[in-house]
Amino acid sequence: MKISAKGLKTAFKEFTGEAMLTFKCSRNALENLEKLKSGDYELSITKSSKKRTGQQNALLWELIGQICMKEDGNRAGDIELYCQLIEEAGVKCEYIMSLPEAEEGLKRVFRVVKVIDDRMYMGQRFYVYKCFFGSSTMNTKEMGGLIDKTIERAEAVGIDTDYWKEVLYESEGRNS
Repeated sequence: MKISAKGLKTAFKEFTGEAMLTFKCSRNALENLEKLKSGDYELSITKSSKKRTGQQNALLWELIGQICMKEDGNRAGDIELYCQLIEEAGVKCEYIMSLPEAEEGLKRVFRVVKVIDDRMYMGQRFYVYKCFFGSSTMNTKEMGGLIDKTIERAEAVGIDTDYWKEVLYESEGRNS
């Protein structure tokens, strides 16, 4: 069984000399922990990579779809809105200077590719690209920035975001 926990809440030495540790974990982990009340266990504690979750991603796409429905009456613009939100959030990008012919290759690697400058270097034309990664490469903090921007957009088009804040921020491990 694997349980994710956030931060060591308390650590103290019992009168028996044994250590007592307390961690904060999600409500659904509690059900699994109830099964462990008796028995001996070996624990291994590792630092989390804080990758975004599949649940976050699915919920984010559902909210993007609702924004598109509110704005355009259909979901045809999901990808365009997603790319726009990634750019507005500015959470994970790289700056690359390359020949203009490289642009198509960059678009296969990055979710959003924007030309931000045009330069001449040693008699050759180069573009400076600002390239944004997709959410599949984002950690929790970066995904949080994208979620914040998406919720902001949802509020701007009149979507009640209370539910979305609750589920997206909870899946991210922070409070709304």
